[in-house]
Amino acid sequence: MRNQILPLLLVAASITANAQQKKDSLYTRTIEDVKLHKTGNPNNARVSTIKSQLDVMETPQAIAIVTHEFIEQQQAQQLSDVVKNVNGVYITSARGASQDSFGARGYTFGNENIYKNGSRVNSGIFPEVSGLERVEVLKGSAAILYGNVAPGGIVNMVTKKPLFNFGGNIALNYGSWNNVKPTIDIYGGLTKNSAFRVNGSYENKESFRDIVQSEKHYFNPSFLYNISDKTQIIIEADYLKHHFTPDFGLGGLVLNTTTNESKLNTLLGINKFPGATWQYQTNEMLTSTVTLNHEINSNWNFNTVAFFQDYTRDFYGTERIQWNLQTNGDYVWKRTLNKQLQEQKYGSLQFNLNGQFNTGKLNHKLLVGADADYLQADTYSYQLQKQDGTFADAGNNFVYGTNGNTSNGNILLSDENTWKSGEMLNSRQKDLNRIPTRRVGIYAQNLIAITDKFKVLAGLRWSYLENKNTIVENYLNNTKTYKASSGNPKESAFSPRVGLVYQIDDSFSTFASYSNSFNPNSGRDINNLPLPSSLIDQYEIGLKKNLWKNTLAFNITAYQIENSNLAQTAALDKNGNINGDTNIKEMTGATRSRGIELDITGNPTPNLSINAGYAYNNMVYTDTPDSEGSFVEGERLVRTPANTANASIFYTLPKYVKGLKLGFTAFYTGDRLAGWNNLKDSNGNPKTNRMYEIGDFTTVDFTIGYQFKKFNVQGRLGNIFDVVDYNVHENYSVNPITPRNFYLTFNYKF
Repeated sequence: MRNQILPLLLVAASITANAQQKKDSLYTRTIEDVKLHKTGNPNNARVSTIKSQLDVMETPQAIAIVTHEFIEQQQAQQLSDVVKNVNGVYITSARGASQDSFGARGYTFGNENIYKNGSRVNSGIFPEVSGLERVEVLKGSAAILYGNVAPGGIVNMVTKKPLFNFGGNIALNYGSWNNVKPTIDIYGGLTKNSAFRVNGSYENKESFRDIVQSEKHYFNPSFLYNISDKTQIIIEADYLKHHFTPDFGLGGLVLNTTTNESKLNTLLGINKFPGATWQYQTNEMLTSTVTLNHEINSNWNFNTVAFFQDYTRDFYGTERIQWNLQTNGDYVWKRTLNKQLQEQKYGSLQFNLNGQFNTGKLNHKLLVGADADYLQADTYSYQLQKQDGTFADAGNNFVYGTNGNTSNGNILLSDENTWKSGEMLNSRQKDLNRIPTRRVGIYAQNLIAITDKFKVLAGLRWSYLENKNTIVENYLNNTKTYKASSGNPKESAFSPRVGLVYQIDDSFSTFASYSNSFNPNSGRDINNLPLPSSLIDQYEIGLKKNLWKNTLAFNITAYQIENSNLAQTAALDKNGNINGDTNIKEMTGATRSRGIELDITGNPTPNLSINAGYAYNNMVYTDTPDSEGSFVEGERLVRTPANTANASIFYTLPKYVKGLKLGFTAFYTGDRLAGWNNLKDSNGNPKTNRMYEIGDFTTVDFTIGYQFKKFNVQGRLGNIFDVVDYNVHENYSVNPITPRNFYLTFNYKF
């Protein structure tokens, strides 16, 4: 990460240069969409995530935007606090509660679904929200623009950009469990052609969970320079370091170790922490972006974005809490210990050309683009020193019992004395696994206005994906070997998109669309050949309506997503024998996701803002073979709530106590299934149930704030009714939601 400090220093030096504050004297590309921030109506916005000149009303796809005004009103602390304002996007759970994890329309988001300023970023971290201008969510398929992304949609974080008028703010936040967070944001002009912005924060907090604590540093400088009245360059960099206690929560209660039949652990208080008292995880991420915007003429423009990311994850601690039922009725966890270091270096380059032109009576809005990226993912494994002085591989087989006992790792659920930790064990690096991956894409899209009301969108993307051989360096015997990647070494695919828009007027449009995407598969077929990608079809219809003098958006969308060639464990091997290797797969089976989403967003009056929505999703296996290891037809996929809803209302009193703002927020998450989906036995019947249900829940927050001149004080009481519920990753990372809490913000604007 050291070799990326230089861009930060260069930007910081530019910011501290002597310069006089001047008003804008040139045409500059709009940084903030005035109409969006004035009305809060996403239908009025130009969305950078779609890469084109299309308005939201003429885009045949559901789009949501959460502005910084809403982020500040809700006093959001994490990206998950922001994204839960978007109907149809729900919070899932990660291993050890180590990152923000999301899903939409039945699909879990991975690294391919999280973006910053239009460039892909690693999702294995808690992003800092104080530096966000807004969050844009493009629902459904984004394959034509971004390649192999999960079908549910993408989340794009747009960071705050430089402004020419001098301003900013400093704030101090304080909340439950000694949560202290100062922030700063300063912007202004350097010369008549250049501007800067610097924002940063520091956060230190404990938790309602015993032992668990967190410390975060964030620094985000940016620089803007107008080369001419038609050309602009923006240089951005940010650095985030997060040191915290990885927390696998309460763990699951395993009733049968053979079938993994489990149930929710309600035997422990939500504050109990059975891991090692010293365990830690440190995530670091440095990103740098250079964006060039150029206006060729009034109808044509292009932009180029170069992006680099350096990500590190250093983990050392206990994991996978699974309490196994004993014959005496007690539960035992063979506590394991693992240490791992991950480093990723990622670079990308993209180019987008946008233009408007006429051919006869037809009007065209054309987007032509290309992108390429390269990822080097390094994973270091370790050996740990046992009490007898010998070393053994860290991971699922290395036990760490009472007082650090490395010969018997069993601890009892009913006896907290057995949870006692010993000292941190010595470690040594064992090996390095390096996986290089690269992607290239070329795409074109054209919106053709047949009439003033009827428009057709057509586009096509060609994507190329290459998984190079994995490099394995063993430090213990000083060897280097190469092995084939788990995925297809070279693969290409076309992703088409077609949409119809009937725009009745500027405030009302309807649409229908079809798109196709691909999802790479791991594993091999019976002949030991790599599996092709699964091809996924998406269908979507909807309407977008502006109400109340275009200040309020009413949008409704219905969709269906079909994966007709799902990879599953093969029933037989190439010799016709029953296959027991889960890495040997075949392209059989299918899934279908259906749902509906409704949202109402905007500021119907200058003093009132509303954001409300409801979403329903049903994703099931629709076709599976009657062979051992196959999924069960008609069964809902785990971790996907059927119903979600959100409602937020903020009102500023215009008189009496002028400047007083009151807010109410409620979030509903429907019932979910945890564990793993069931598999069939050799007779084609479902095996013992591997899933368990988690009930639905609603959290309610109340906020109050007061603005006096340049001072602003806000307070929030979260989860007012102290609801208890859980986020569950598979069946071993069971994390309670945050109980009743408070959060205060003291803010001064320059």
